Amino acid sequence: MGNNMSHDIDRDRNSGEDKNFEGADPELQDLPLPRTDSMLYLILNSLNQNIANFNAYLKFKNYISDDSLNSELLKRSMGIHRDFSALFLHTKEELVFIHPELLEKAERILFKGEIGTDFIKYTSKMSKLIDDYKNVLYREGYLPDFKRQLVLNDI
Repeated sequence: MGNNMSHDIDRDRNSGEDKNFEGADPELQDLPLPRTDSMLYLILNSLNQNIANFNAYLKFKNYISDDSLNSELLKRSMGIHRDFSALFLHTKEELVFIHPELLEKAERILFKGEIGTDFIKYTSKMSKLIDDYKNVLYREGYLPDFKRQLVLNDI
């Protein structure tokens, strides 16, 4: 009888665990993949947040210990690199014929890979390129330009 009870508990435990796995619910299996638009917004939001944090740490660098500052700046720099790579890969195919020189410049910066690079200067260069890239995305209609919409609404 002790074995049966142990077996029942194991079965209950296992069936409870199965319910938590992704895709276990048949209704969830037909969910569509996320639309590219929303993916671009997610990437762009993360990118903007990382750039803002990077710049904030630079602005207050005199008040933060060097170890903390270097660690935080490196994290933000890596986040910016990751997010820009994702944004670039998501939009590169459409822009390759429209702005080849910008894509070439972006590839050079993204895939530079030199050891001993000053990552603060590197990230600052990347941030300037990201601004240019975002302007192209707005201009080409990949992202709505909220600033322009606000100006038009005010008129």
